[in-house]
Amino acid sequence: MSLVLAALVSLASVAADSAAGVIVGVSGHVVIQGSSSSPQPATLGMRLAPSDVVVVDRGASASVYLKGGGVVRLSDATRFAVPKGTEAHDAGAKLKSGSIAQLENGLWVLNDPSGSLLVSPMRGDEGGDAPLPLTPRYEALTETHATFGWTGGPPKARVVVAKKRDVVWRSDPAPPGTPVAAGSALALAPGEVYTWWLEPEAGGAPLTAGIPFRVAASDVLDRTRALEGEVGTIGGETADYLRLAHYVGAGSWTHVVALASPMPEGDARKRALAAAAQGLRLDERGAKALAAQVAATKP
Repeated sequence: MSLVLAALVSLASVAADSAAGVIVGVSGHVVIQGSSSSPQPATLGMRLAPSDVVVVDRGASASVYLKGGGVVRLSDATRFAVPKGTEAHDAGAKLKSGSIAQLENGLWVLNDPSGSLLVSPMRGDEGGDAPLPLTPRYEALTETHATFGWTGGPPKARVVVAKKRDVVWRSDPAPPGTPVAAGSALALAPGEVYTWWLEPEAGGAPLTAGIPFRVAASDVLDRTRALEGEVGTIGGETADYLRLAHYVGAGSWTHVVALASPMPEGDARKRALAAAAQGLRLDERGAKALAAQVAATKP
């Protein structure tokens, strides 16, 4: 099991009166000058007090996330005094409530009505009981609805979906291994990109990094409907191979796993499953978990 390179970090403390911001990006020589301490090197995730001064040397850069949702980017011989109190609300590019943004170094900032959260994705094979989003991930959906699946984690979790910066849907709590279908409550548009992650049943800091997926273009959706109508009259193994070729070409990898897994051992099955695992960015453990889940839900 590889080491977790970054962990989920809650900014509940940043929202408190004792802190006014956090360093969310730093490159080169950047120091923080406090009113009652000697200058300290700026580090990713460092909390900033009101009136701290961020000093950026020539050729360096830094990004500061401010209480209230402002993001200030600094570069090349700049001094920035962290605003006091409500001043912070007017500085930088403010993110509205319920929005999400991806910043430098893979960090995510989520503005939620219950408070601002800073999230750093975890990388590598997490192992153990860490929640792992299985589907959809890094793929194209060939329909305008989504069913979400994951393994591991707490007894129940919620699915959260965002489009660009806006949170557009939250599920009811569900246990891992249970498919969560958004249905008509989540209107997915052709060609659009979405991100989803898991959060605790009671809300709070996300349990996983955001996982992107997209909806295929309208012409691909049309071809999918036409294909399914045609092969429905053929049936059998021929229909499955025709479907498999279509979904591989569309990059709809969960469909590929569902079709290829029950096929007889052979080169076509092996290559299809390998392509799907690579497209989904799943290791062997994750690929097996996804195959088991789609097999359990296949009619």
